Amino acid sequence: MMKPYKVVAKAIIFDQNRVLILRKSLQERLAKDSHGWDFPGGTLEPDESLMDGLSRELQEEVRLSVKVVAPAYIYDEVQEEKHMMIIKFACHQPSGEVIISEEHESYHWFDLDSLHHTSIPEWMKEEIRRAERIYKEFQK
Repeated sequence: MMKPYKVVAKAIIFDQNRVLILRKSLQERLAKDSHGWDFPGGTLEPDESLMDGLSRELQEEVRLSVKVVAPAYIYDEVQEEKHMMIIKFACHQPSGEVIISEEHESYHWFDLDSLHHTSIPEWMKEEIRRAERIYKEFQK
């Protein structure tokens, strides 16, 4: 039996020497037993292209428009109930004012030089470093 696909598009957004990270609401953290940190983005609708879905999700979650640089990380896992694919994009030039959805309780612009002092998970720090390399290469 074929498993349904769940495709998720996320944005690792850079602004100068900062990166945007969201803090999930308590309700979201408890419901999904999660560490609570998140990049903006979400699940694509069945009739949506990857970039359209990313743009829609960014508007819904943080009310920002961004310029996509390139894919930075792809997570692919066949789970018991679905085939999950998460594509994270290095993005920059955010425009708009951050207004978060009720899925999140706060947002933080972390300085890239002091990222190692933050309490976000190590895997997120590594994804940020990978996206930062792509972002900086693009700026050359």
